[in-house]
Amino acid sequence: MTVVLLAFVAAFVPALLWLVFIYRRDRYEPEPKTLIVRLFLWGLAAGPWASGMNILIAHLFAPSIDSAQREGALFLAAILLFALVALSALNEEVMKYVVVSSRVRGDPAFNEPVDGMIYMSTAAIGFSAGENVVYILNTYFGLIADSTRPGVPLALINAFLVTAPLRALLSTIGHITWSGITGWFLSRHYLEKGSGRMLVGGILLAASFHTAYNLPLFLQELGLAVGWITWLVWIAGIERYLKLLGRALLASPFRRAALRAKGAAAEHVEVRRAYRSLRARQLPVTVLLVVLGIAAAVAAALAGLPQEVPYTSAFLFVLAAIAFSRFNWRCPICGAHLNGLNPKSCTHCHVKFT
Repeated sequence: MTVVLLAFVAAFVPALLWLVFIYRRDRYEPEPKTLIVRLFLWGLAAGPWASGMNILIAHLFAPSIDSAQREGALFLAAILLFALVALSALNEEVMKYVVVSSRVRGDPAFNEPVDGMIYMSTAAIGFSAGENVVYILNTYFGLIADSTRPGVPLALINAFLVTAPLRALLSTIGHITWSGITGWFLSRHYLEKGSGRMLVGGILLAASFHTAYNLPLFLQELGLAVGWITWLVWIAGIERYLKLLGRALLASPFRRAALRAKGAAAEHVEVRRAYRSLRARQLPVTVLLVVLGIAAAVAAALAGLPQEVPYTSAFLFVLAAIAFSRFNWRCPICGAHLNGLNPKSCTHCHVKFT
């Protein structure tokens, strides 16, 4: 019972921190907190529905994949595995979209382009929190049941010091970015009366990122060393999400109204304040993530974990530092990535920082 409780804490505390972080991205007209809580809970509730469908998909494809592997038909096994992963990813993205769309259409709070991204990201955090609980518990009880390995200490280390932080960082960010992409298209469809085909295309784009993230991990089971592609897809998803978030914030009618009311001088003050904030956190957070990566690698080595764990831990935190830099070091106006360590202006929109 204690382990189950710890699993919920390890999954939900980071989820709530991510929820606060995403909520604060809506700078100009924050959404009602009650709506955000409801969407988080609906995202959490969508997890079991999606899992049930994924189990059905796995039952349909797994026997054929195993048969192809036994017969040495690796290409056929890879094609079938792709179908399984793609359908599972599409199932999850559609499920998150359905629970959000059915609750925000017609809501008066849905009134600016960034809202769709905030709504979908919120549901994604809830979805991921429930999923992470399952992965943490599976890791723990799986190692407890493995008689060839040491018992409780190794199980606790793997579940709570490896699986939990990696899921909180990698998988949760992945769900946020994929669903956020869908949210951008949802806003365009709802607020700008965009076509249904465009919305379907947005969902398929999110599912494609999700598939590209998961597939290399599964292909490793067929003996293909392509797991590194997952992390490149992860960073690419963050990049796309941030570009769309910047566009949505720039198009907010509330931002334009505020700037017209306060005048051009207010805009410049806002830009300088935002630039100073991102500059103040750039180096400390980057260094912290690198130090945490080194510490995690050392801890994993001292704990006697397999040698790939320390290397993977350090690599993932370095990737996190790169991803943070891609997120943080951006123009506060247009969202374009800034050039150099001390830029005087944005090369994209030419706004001044001095």
